Amino acid sequence: MQVKNYLNYAIEDFLEDNDFIRYVKYQRDADVQFWNGVLAQHSEKQREFDEAKIQLGVILSAVPVAIPIDLTDSLWNTIETSITQNKRKTRMVKLRNFWLGGVAACLAFFAYGGWYFSSNVTITTKYGEQKMVALPDGSKVRLNANSSISYARAFNWNTNRYVSVDGEAYFEVKHLNQNTANVKRGERFIAESNKLRVEVLGTIFNLKARPNMHQVTLVNGKVSVKAIGSGQEKILKPGDLARLGTNDRFVVNQPKSFAPQLSWTSHKILMTQTRIADVIAEFENLYGYKVILPDTAMANKRIDGTIATDSKETMLFVLKNILNVNVKQEGKNIYLEKR
Repeated sequence: MQVKNYLNYAIEDFLEDNDFIRYVKYQRDADVQFWNGVLAQHSEKQREFDEAKIQLGVILSAVPVAIPIDLTDSLWNTIETSITQNKRKTRMVKLRNFWLGGVAACLAFFAYGGWYFSSNVTITTKYGEQKMVALPDGSKVRLNANSSISYARAFNWNTNRYVSVDGEAYFEVKHLNQNTANVKRGERFIAESNKLRVEVLGTIFNLKARPNMHQVTLVNGKVSVKAIGSGQEKILKPGDLARLGTNDRFVVNQPKSFAPQLSWTSHKILMTQTRIADVIAEFENLYGYKVILPDTAMANKRIDGTIATDSKETMLFVLKNILNVNVKQEGKNIYLEKR
């Protein structure tokens, strides 16, 4: 094999190296020995090597499956008209300025106070960005990319622990209630999207409210979920996954692992026979592009493995190789064209 400058190798370089591809695909003794030697000499490239190996493994695991796609002067003027214009003019000017300054300051104070105590705090993430948010009660929220939460500031929060969610968020709710038979208003915690309402006392859960998917994954504790459209309510237990169907009714199951639903917190997608259509939908949610396929049948190809989501380019590289297509970008549209 040709000796190359692996010190400058990025993930993409490994993925386009024929020797590396052969090593991952066939695991021949000579190739394994060669790449072990490369890593021994360039241990600083271990992360790129491992990531490239995972991505290539995903590409090589692609299997087509044929499944159809379902889917304030006017106030002073009034006072001034009642005072003789020719008396104490200088003093009046000073008094006017002092009085108006005080009125303006008071008005500004009360206006700001009214706004502050009645307004909400809104936190958003950009495409490809995640954020950790600490709520006033100590509860924690991790926001996925292209998502937002909104909640009451100041004292209103103490009587109404309510969070509005758009996108995807992972909650670790602080437990306040001690008597489950007498839950006070300020002790309840409610997270709501445009289609789902989740009510909890203290628990850990993931709420996903995307155009293509609305679901709640309960990691720990107990929650009540409600479908706003149909009014249907369900009580979930740890490990339950409640997904909203097209009829605004829940489908609840308990998968062997909820790691795939929570993998986004580690900037990954874990896939087990996952449709390309779902991977593309997640890419569109995370990065704000519209992906157009040349053949809708491609959307039904299913794959296993892991895809890193912290880079738009990495996700596109995987899709390009899985589908054997070229990538063409025009503004916010990405076309996957047949080769």
